[in-house]
Amino acid sequence: MRVVRTITYLIVLVVLFSACSSKKSPQKQELLVFCAASLTDVITDITSSFEETTKIDVKLNLASSGTLARQIENGAQPDLFISANKKWLDYLIEKGIADSTLSNRIAGNRMVLVTPLKSSLQAFQFSDTTNLPELFDGRLSIGDPQHVPAGAYATQILENLGYADELKPRFLPAKDVRSALMVVELGEVEAGIVYKTDALKSGKVKVLAEFPDSLHQPVGYYMCSIKGAENDRSLQLYNYIVSEKMTPVWEKYGFKR
Repeated sequence: MRVVRTITYLIVLVVLFSACSSKKSPQKQELLVFCAASLTDVITDITSSFEETTKIDVKLNLASSGTLARQIENGAQPDLFISANKKWLDYLIEKGIADSTLSNRIAGNRMVLVTPLKSSLQAFQFSDTTNLPELFDGRLSIGDPQHVPAGAYATQILENLGYADELKPRFLPAKDVRSALMVVELGEVEAGIVYKTDALKSGKVKVLAEFPDSLHQPVGYYMCSIKGAENDRSLQLYNYIVSEKMTPVWEKYGFKR
């Protein structure tokens, strides 16, 4: 009799537990985006707007494009990847990790030469005859060309001008373009080559010159979905980022659409 009562008691507990569980609210939906550090402000603005509109949480992992691509290659599974150049997007597509059918160029940028705000150097109109090595004596901050697209663009500029070998001993490579800008802001170097959008919002550097697009590959930002992560929510965010509605947000931060 005691055994029957015990079994009955256990059955009641299971039923009650199941009933309570069914009344729990569903777990919060969440999306993970791996994004190039140079897009920190604009993508934070856009995803915040998306969260308010859809009530879907978005988490951002911000770093250099190369670092993020390697993390994904080694098993990280974001819903979307936004790269500061096409190289790392193509890399993941070739590895069979990124979805080539859901990839797109979403914005553009420009490269500029910057110096600390208190520098005596004055802004000038850049030309092919500008002698950069003679313009300043100190070190030059750039993103690490091996991992940071901004660094790769910077070296392309210097190679096309014929100054790469001369200036290379003065390079101070940084882990991402934000770090490259920061050392200029702190006055630890005399100049740096960074994205125009980052320089304009700094307040601690001044733009000496804007480099012609002909000196480097087009500065483009590319977004793709990661295979296995495709779902209605990630597609909804993808479409939200590339929508015409977001064009004013991109332009507010100085990006080209």
